[in-house]
Amino acid sequence: MTYRRLIPLLLLAVLMAGCRLPLSPDLKHQGASVTEFNMILDYQVWLPDGYDSEPERTYPVLVWFHGGGENEYGWGRQGRIGEIVNKRVRRNELQPFIVVSPSAGAFRPIMRTYELLLRDHVLPEVRKKYRANDVTVAFGHSMGGLSALMVALRNPGLFKAVVAASPFVFDTTPWDTPEQKQAYEEKYGDGFLQQYRYQIKTEFNSREQYDQWAPFSLIRTMDSPPGFELLLTVGEQDPLGLFTHVSHLHEVMLEHNLAHEWRVQNDVGHGTVEDPYLMDWLNERAYE
Repeated sequence: MTYRRLIPLLLLAVLMAGCRLPLSPDLKHQGASVTEFNMILDYQVWLPDGYDSEPERTYPVLVWFHGGGENEYGWGRQGRIGEIVNKRVRRNELQPFIVVSPSAGAFRPIMRTYELLLRDHVLPEVRKKYRANDVTVAFGHSMGGLSALMVALRNPGLFKAVVAASPFVFDTTPWDTPEQKQAYEEKYGDGFLQQYRYQIKTEFNSREQYDQWAPFSLIRTMDSPPGFELLLTVGEQDPLGLFTHVSHLHEVMLEHNLAHEWRVQNDVGHGTVEDPYLMDWLNERAYE
C-alpha cells in the first residue's frame, strides 16, 4: 500500500480511537438483537428522562445510525451525541425521543438483510414494547449517514425526516473502467476510494445489484418524491476528503429534484454531528 493510500486509513484510525468512551450513567437503555439468515442485528433502545414517571406519554422514535468504528452503544458514550441531546432536553431546548441504535458491525452499514431486520423486526418490536407514537425519524453520521440514506431512499415513508451528516458516499464502483476511475479521482479526490470499491465488490456481485442500494443510483432512478424531509450536511474541512463527494451528492439531488436542505459547516472537520441545528431541525419535524 502506498503512503498516499495509507493516509486516509490513518486519519480514520485517529478519528475512531476516541469513539469507545465509557457509557453515560445518565442514559437509560435496554439491549436486544434479532437474527435471520444467520445475520445478527444488535440494537439498543435509549429511553428518555421521565419515561417511567409519565406512563401516558408517547414519544417519536429516532433511529441513530452510528459511524464507522462504533457499535449500538455509540449514542450513549460520555460526552457524545446522546448525552448532549439529553442535556438539551433537560433544559427544555428539545423534546424527547425513544432512540433506537442498530449495529451490523463496527464497519458494516445497515443494508441488505440488516435493512430487513431493522424495518420488519426491530422497529415493530420497539413499537410493541415501548410507548412509541407513529413518527419515526433518522439521524446518521459518517458510515451511518450512508446507512440512513440507503434505508430511507429504499423505503419511502419509513421515516418522516432524515439527517445525513458527513455521509460516506462515492459516485464510483468497482466496475468502472480505469479511465472512469481516474477521471473521478482527479475531480473529487481519491481518499478511501480504493477501500470503498473493494468493500463494494465483496458485498455485491454486479453493478446492477449495487445500484439497488447506492444513494447516487437510487436518486437518479427515483420516479416520485421519497416521502421524507432531508437535511444533508458536511464539514468544509473534513479531513477524510468527504466535502467534495457530499457536495457532488447535493448537486445530483438538485438535478433530480430531490428536495433537501443543504448545510455546509464552515471551518468544521468530520464532527458535523455536534452542530445543534441538526437536532433542532429533526426535533421540529418530529413534533410538528
